[in-house]
Amino acid sequence: MSDPAYLIIRTAAPHIRFQRFCAANRQHGGILVAARAIHEIETLEPGSIPLHTWIALFPSMDSAKAAWTRMDTSMLAAPAPPLALAARAVPDGGFEDDVIPTRTNVTPGPDQPPTLMLIEGTATDETAMDLYRGVILPMLKARGAYYVLFELGGDIAVLSGDWDDAVFLISRWPSAHAARDFWLADRYQDTAIPLRLGVSAFQVVTLEGERDDG
Repeated sequence: MSDPAYLIIRTAAPHIRFQRFCAANRQHGGILVAARAIHEIETLEPGSIPLHTWIALFPSMDSAKAAWTRMDTSMLAAPAPPLALAARAVPDGGFEDDVIPTRTNVTPGPDQPPTLMLIEGTATDETAMDLYRGVILPMLKARGAYYVLFELGGDIAVLSGDWDDAVFLISRWPSAHAARDFWLADRYQDTAIPLRLGVSAFQVVTLEGERDDG
């Protein structure tokens, strides 16, 4: 059985062209997000750049890549080619490390539609990052949040554009309020963030996902 995979497309194309792209590609995959940069994406980490974002889930990496080749992306070509990435979803059974929040060990919150948090970047000190994750993972679970994409090693297929990071994560939150509560919590700001300062560089944004069944 193939592992499900996400196709993530991010673009700085004009708003109207992004809307046309979304309308033309509704048939591809299970769409998780079609969010406009200015109106529907919130930046959390300083320096994060909001871009129009389209994310869909496919049955496999091959089907995600094949969908990309079938799409008419010419409307996204300016001012720069879109960034398109394919990455494996968190396995249906979760991970051996039960500390990592997944759908198998977190009960999704009732609010709809969910909010997604996208984290991408690099880290140079794994010991520090392990300590950082030791602080934040219980915080996610406590707020009904879990990962749907969890890639720490750079096993990402770059289909278009330039991307040289290693870390790409997508966490699902029951609401925008839950995501902000995590980010603004004293424990995150005063304990977690100092653990990764100087040893990592991330962009973090939140955006509203499509309605689903939890």
